[in-house]
Amino acid sequence: MVIIRIIGGLGNQMFQYAYAKALQKKGYNVKIDITAFETYKLHGGYQLNKFDLDLKEATKEEIKSFYKKDIISQILNRLNIKHTIIKEKGLSFKRRLLKPSDNTYIQGYFQSEKYLSDITNINEIFTINNPISNYSNEIKKDILDSNNSCSIHIRRGDYINDPIFEVCEIDYYEKTMKFMEEKIGNITYFVFSNDIKWVKENIKAKNIIYINSDEPRIPHEDILLMSLCKNNIIANSSFSWWGAYLNQNKEKLIIAPKKWFKTAKKIKQSKDLVPKSWIRL
Repeated sequence: MVIIRIIGGLGNQMFQYAYAKALQKKGYNVKIDITAFETYKLHGGYQLNKFDLDLKEATKEEIKSFYKKDIISQILNRLNIKHTIIKEKGLSFKRRLLKPSDNTYIQGYFQSEKYLSDITNINEIFTINNPISNYSNEIKKDILDSNNSCSIHIRRGDYINDPIFEVCEIDYYEKTMKFMEEKIGNITYFVFSNDIKWVKENIKAKNIIYINSDEPRIPHEDILLMSLCKNNIIANSSFSWWGAYLNQNKEKLIIAPKKWFKTAKKIKQSKDLVPKSWIRL
């Protein structure tokens, strides 16, 4: 059995679950550990339960077996039946994580499409398990009726004073929108943000729809709507990364920021994060 720890916001949770599914496809018996969310409350807590999941949750006893130093664990070790804990070091792709040993507990973020290359039904894995809101249905119709739709994701809020992540400023969005229009022509933009007030004041275009509703919705709906757009302009965020990655348009243009992190170390580690087919500006 292999256990994958789930932690972080929705985008990170999706990376971890997708990695777990990739291992399952290789024949591993995989379970997920969600016990961290008993205390971790940031970014809305555990959110994968809004998708149709089929991986089982590991029990607390199964998780504890990797940390026990009792006589049974010692005997198992002598029989070469080891319970190993692996912690991903850095964010760069690690080929060895594609074939971990059995009886392994793995912690990491797995932020590279290289971990997911064996998955052919990625959109089916992340199917929302309840009907989407009326508002999202209306936006979905607008997207599908548009000849040239393009999502824009703008993440501010928690990024403003973050010591790790850059904030994509106005010049990035102006540059990417100009690039899109030169390549595609007339575009209808669908803008998603955690600071929609700032966006309305600063991001303008001829055809633009700001995603904003008082109706109760879940963030999974925004990822779904972004994925339905023919093209995507993403922020340095795993949230919009998934919106773009789930886009099934064979002729899609996806633009991502050149600089994802503030520190040189993180920038170097994240070289596998953005797929090579995406454009970086």
